Amino acid sequence: MIKQRILEDLKVAVKELNLPVTDIVCTISKNPQFGDYSTNLALQLAKLKEDNGKQSPIEIANKILEKLRSFGSAQDNFYEIKIAGNGFINFFVKPEFLAKDLSEILEKGDDFGRLEKTEKKGRIEFVSANPTGPLHIGNARSGPIGDVIANVLEAQGYEVIREFINNNVGEQVKALGATIKAKYHGNSPEENQYQGEYVNELVSELQEDIEDKSDEEIGQLALEKLHEEILADCHSMGIKFDFIVHESQLRKEVPQVLDDLKNKGVVKEKDGALWFAPNDEFLKDRETVVQKSDGGYTYFVADIVYHKIKFESGADLIVDVFGSNHHGHVPRLQAAMVALGFDPKRLKVILYQYVRVKRGNDVVKMSKRAGNFITAREVLDEVGKDAFRFYLLRFSPQTHMDFDLELLKQQSKDNPVYYVQYAHARMSNILLKSQNSNQHTPPSEAKSQIDYKKLANEYELNLIKHLLAFPDLIKELSETLQVHQLTEYAIGLADYFHKFYENCPVLQAENDQLGQARLALVKASKITLANTLAILGVSAPERM
Repeated sequence: MIKQRILEDLKVAVKELNLPVTDIVCTISKNPQFGDYSTNLALQLAKLKEDNGKQSPIEIANKILEKLRSFGSAQDNFYEIKIAGNGFINFFVKPEFLAKDLSEILEKGDDFGRLEKTEKKGRIEFVSANPTGPLHIGNARSGPIGDVIANVLEAQGYEVIREFINNNVGEQVKALGATIKAKYHGNSPEENQYQGEYVNELVSELQEDIEDKSDEEIGQLALEKLHEEILADCHSMGIKFDFIVHESQLRKEVPQVLDDLKNKGVVKEKDGALWFAPNDEFLKDRETVVQKSDGGYTYFVADIVYHKIKFESGADLIVDVFGSNHHGHVPRLQAAMVALGFDPKRLKVILYQYVRVKRGNDVVKMSKRAGNFITAREVLDEVGKDAFRFYLLRFSPQTHMDFDLELLKQQSKDNPVYYVQYAHARMSNILLKSQNSNQHTPPSEAKSQIDYKKLANEYELNLIKHLLAFPDLIKELSETLQVHQLTEYAIGLADYFHKFYENCPVLQAENDQLGQARLALVKASKITLANTLAILGVSAPERM
């Protein structure tokens, strides 16, 4: 694609000019006056170049520009290359060069934006919800985030494991069992016990086992039922986990890991308990208990065990999607991995903020079933999987968000999910009408005959540029993990397509050559939008 050719030319230019080797960054320009693509390579090199004094970015940019202009590929592909600001090099692509890359989209089809399998491995932990109640909309936000990160990495050739940790031990298990037993005997739960209609449901389901079992045994039975329910909710979101680990399993390996940490000198005894206390400037006042004075283990040490397993599995990238309340947990976990001899750069953590559910202007505060929050199941049942996933991905995980139930039931352009899916249905309809009317040869049968130079107006070119950016976006997201940007890309594609269709007749094009070229553009748009929605885990309807 275009960006790759620019990068190849820049690498050759840097080598032939004997400039320092550095990572070359090329981005799509957001402002047309700065071209179609831009690089800050000269600014990067100015920081590295020191023979006979430093050269300015402008001086380096001019040398690179002169070298690029000597390449035949640059003359063929770009009608202008300019230096702007303090050394940015901007590339203005020839329309015919833009257009002819459409054929690559048509040839690759479902594989457009995807790379072949590599040796890289990724492990993504997400959802891992509180096991003592139904999955709520806040925790459910991590579902689409983690699943789409996994999809993006798979598109980049990774072998990915989607994983879920079930925290099935601790005082919370006894507390849930005690709540169920109290309800069974007609007593009101204590203030610190569990509330909500789901507890009554558990009493009804477990009543045959309540009388002769301990609080912990009852709690374990309840956790098993809630765990199945949480996984069923995830399945309704389009999520299937490859690996589910139970904290009870992890605790078997805690003694060995504690011995390892003691040998590393990062564990100390205080107040009868064991504390993780690394020699870390940031963490020196944030020592954390790993074994309580009564001999019980904390969740933190179980998570150290779990991440040790992940690192030892040989995963190149380990991603955790946690709620924002875990912000203090992250540096401690990173410090533990460093203490155990692992590279913390292999671990990336996405922290997401919680979700407020609204119905128009009114905030929905709680559900009867959950007692004090909105369940994921209630929202899923009301808006469906596609709207659920797409809308939870609309905003950066680091921002609080409102989930508007009324908006997502509208069949209008204000509903982003409907707007994007309608664009795909419109593309499908155009191609179907073309086949039925035989007005123009379908693109799949006429690739070699299509004159892509016919695609030259701003609506056609803007759409083409957006389509060609897709592989670069997927690569970028595999590094940044900011997968919410995919929804913006899909909305942008729908925008460009609707404008193209409204201003560029396809079935009523002026001549057959132009009609063929525009049909090819419609086909390429449909492929790209379908591939985008597939990574988002959202359906691409043929008709609406």
